[in-house]
Amino acid sequence: MKPEFGLTKKDFNTSFAPLCVLGQALWERGELDPLRNFSLISMKTQDHTPGEKLLDGFLVILAGYPSLYMLNTKLRPDPMLAEAWHRGQFADQSMVSRTLDVITGDVLLGLRTVSRDFWRSHSQLASHDWRKRVVLDLDLTPLRASKRSEDSTKGYVGKKTKPVVS
Repeated sequence: MKPEFGLTKKDFNTSFAPLCVLGQALWERGELDPLRNFSLISMKTQDHTPGEKLLDGFLVILAGYPSLYMLNTKLRPDPMLAEAWHRGQFADQSMVSRTLDVITGDVLLGLRTVSRDFWRSHSQLASHDWRKRVVLDLDLTPLRASKRSEDSTKGYVGKKTKPVVS
């Protein structure tokens, strides 16, 4: 399926376009396969495999929602988002919760392996010279961080300070 972007005359539009693009890109590259086909969780499956339920929980995290119940109220009603992630419909949050409840130490080790393999192939840390420090630079403001930038301030983000003048 080739994704198309533009105006549509369909009855439904999605408010999760970035997640749709991400889901489609991860699908095309096969990045979701290790999690989708995760087989260490043994439980009865009716409509969704345990791996698909784990992906649904992962999608809740990617969407930035604070709780799993938001799967039912925000993500599950969106058919275009489900289509972009190659799903007919997302699992109910109670089923995702039950899947998470049966995770044991062995299953967690398997998930850790999947996660480690993913980050090793996608992170620059694998090729980092560990004799040097790793610098993680986080800026929680939408403003540019420079002495010459307009309205740029020094100090804590929530603290009102005077602009830095050079």
